[in-house]
Amino acid sequence: MNNIKKAALGVLIAGFAFGFSAFTTIKRTNKVLYYKTDITFPLPSDPRGYRYYSGDRCEPMGSLCSAQWDIGLNTHPTLDGTLLPVSGMTYVSGSMVTGHFE
Repeated sequence: MNNIKKAALGVLIAGFAFGFSAFTTIKRTNKVLYYKTDITFPLPSDPRGYRYYSGDRCEPMGSLCSAQWDIGLNTHPTLDGTLLPVSGMTYVSGSMVTGHFE
């Protein structure tokens, strides 16, 4: 009977530890707005043709101007014209902005 109590206590403590870690783990995102500067690749989820610019560069009249990308562990761009990283990034669904890059 004593071993059963120890096993139950161990399972209970493990459950508390797992439950506590589930609430303290924060999913971090690194979403960045990139502009589609090369419309040779017209799909918003196609990573080719995207560049970072700090200001708003969208103008009316166009099908795709910009979209957000989660760049994961890549460093946040600081220089205008920086290309979208080639790996470790994910298109943020529904973030596309219509218009054209200017």
